[in-house]
Amino acid sequence: MKKYILLLMLGVVLIGCQTEEETVLDENSKENIALKENVGILDFETAEELNRFITEHHERETDLLEKAKETSNYTPLLLVYNLEADEAKEIGISEDEVAEVNTNDEMLLFLLNENGEIGIEGKIFRIDGDFVYTYKQGNDNEIADFLKSYSVGKVKIETGKTIEFGEGLTVYMHGNKGEDYREAFQAKGVTSYHYFSDNYRMKARQYNGSWVFYSSIGASTKVEEKKRFLWWSWWKTAKTDNRLEYNATYRVYSNYGYPTVDLTATGHVYCNCNVANKAYSWSVGVPVAPEAYLPLKGETKHWAHWYTTNPNTVSTTIQY
Repeated sequence: MKKYILLLMLGVVLIGCQTEEETVLDENSKENIALKENVGILDFETAEELNRFITEHHERETDLLEKAKETSNYTPLLLVYNLEADEAKEIGISEDEVAEVNTNDEMLLFLLNENGEIGIEGKIFRIDGDFVYTYKQGNDNEIADFLKSYSVGKVKIETGKTIEFGEGLTVYMHGNKGEDYREAFQAKGVTSYHYFSDNYRMKARQYNGSWVFYSSIGASTKVEEKKRFLWWSWWKTAKTDNRLEYNATYRVYSNYGYPTVDLTATGHVYCNCNVANKAYSWSVGVPVAPEAYLPLKGETKHWAHWYTTNPNTVSTTIQY
């Protein structure tokens, strides 16, 4: 469990959605999409339905970690990454089943189950490690065969490329590796930690990434508490007063050959919450999200408070 929790620290038709778009919220709509035959994962009939689901939560400024604690029909990866050892054992989470998804976009972690899976338009998309797998239900047994062949060099795949493997499995090597990754999909995220004490710290984050069916760009502020179990420790999200101000220009790339567009996002998020987050833009689609994003210039300002420490406020500014 430790390594997965630490990892968190560490268009023919455009479905891409800017957060300025007006959205009519249906207060009576179901918060959790019907699971259909895919037990234990969110399953969306169309990419448009998924886009509406994401838009609704962003418009409501849903505290996604609190929402993840309330779910009953699937176990969000966001929740799993914030469990303590006894909590994971209580709900039957096995280390071998937990997907490795290296992202700071909490919406993506909220959408995925503990195996890194989501259902869209009759297909299952699974993110785990360096790869995004696409398959129909029942074809996931090909994943183990792919990994075995890949590990011994029988199958080769480059970052940003897709291959077909076996019966009905598509494999994409995403390359969203954090701060050191720059090339294939322009991941340019920056993380800055500022400590209240040895046990509490603010995590200021700029993020962007592309995951086949989903891409996004944004920034966030959160506080983490150091937790210990036996001989190892990890950092867990702690609810407090968080603040984020942003003024960023970013480039929108079309995966369908449309010209690039530069957009600017400005504003702020102040909340008593698990994370003050702003997704400037996001895009969803099948077989691929219509848009991808690259930050160009600007800055984000981050503040957080932990009132039992002295000093009880830390802040930082990150330039793009």
